[in-house]
Amino acid sequence: MARFFRNIRQQLLVENRFTRYLIYAIGEIFLVVVGIMIAVNFNNQNNDKKTKAETVRLIADLEKGLKTNQFLLDRFTGRFDAQDSLMGLLIDGKLTEENFRRNRILNDLMGNSTQYAWLQDENIITILQKERDFDPSYNQLIKLIKSYKTRLDDLEKTAEELNELSNWNEKFMADNFDWYSGTTIEDRDKKIQYFLQDPFYKNRLSLFRKKFGNQISHITSMGAIRAAIMGEIKRLNEGITNAQLGEFFKSLGMNPFPELDCSELNREWEGSFSGLSFFLFFNGTDETVTIYRLRENVDAWESFKINPGEYEIFGQVPGRGFMIGSPDSCQKLFVAKKRGYLLIE
Repeated sequence: MARFFRNIRQQLLVENRFTRYLIYAIGEIFLVVVGIMIAVNFNNQNNDKKTKAETVRLIADLEKGLKTNQFLLDRFTGRFDAQDSLMGLLIDGKLTEENFRRNRILNDLMGNSTQYAWLQDENIITILQKERDFDPSYNQLIKLIKSYKTRLDDLEKTAEELNELSNWNEKFMADNFDWYSGTTIEDRDKKIQYFLQDPFYKNRLSLFRKKFGNQISHITSMGAIRAAIMGEIKRLNEGITNAQLGEFFKSLGMNPFPELDCSELNREWEGSFSGLSFFLFFNGTDETVTIYRLRENVDAWESFKINPGEYEIFGQVPGRGFMIGSPDSCQKLFVAKKRGYLLIE
């Protein structure tokens, strides 16, 4: 082919037909440019296919990892709730010697040896490193993955702080009380009386519980974000409806917030719980929605906005309220329940 074009050029030059030669040269250059453009476009298409395939694989692996971690995450959430409740009862003086004999956890309320390496997922790191490879339809998912990673980092930091407090308490007890490491019945009885009556121990336990509450907050936040990530993957892959999304959340062990009549703003329904949990919200409407949250430490409502088709994670004390509308014009009223969610339609 190259020889064919070369012969044409030589013939045109011999015949001194310069104008035709120039036209031919321009045409040849044009053909070369077109060929290059076709090759580049073909290469880009192949790269796009590879990137899309890698994107699909990363999301599938992430979903698989989140499903695998669900059992452990639920298990730790339940254990931490129980431990927090027992700390509160002991601080308030509502436990007895019999409670200590029946529940071994009470003898180590300030124990915290939990590690969270099992929650680390290499797919999260890889996805965030390759964020630019994802098209805009994944923006909501990327935002949720970033939030999940941030909460996991916060959780690991809090766990380290709790471990330091636990180790300090363990050393203090061992250094100051011979009976602490004893195994006799007398040693055990002295330990129980100390836990029940010593005000210094209860002060240390209160400090530990405050930090422990941060751990619960991080765990519940991660649980809510995890559900949002999996729900968004479902929406991207299957285009599920709001109703199907709600059913999917239920399949994860979550429950919709109970709705109350707006006439019950007197809050007689309000429960009494300790600690701040985090809850999942999804705006399934075409409009921005304003959510009002009853603040945990004061008798006041504060507002948050949720854009159409977006998820948000809000903190609240279980048993307190969320509202759509405003305190002066309530449209819907909900009570926050543990492992709850609100799907706005």
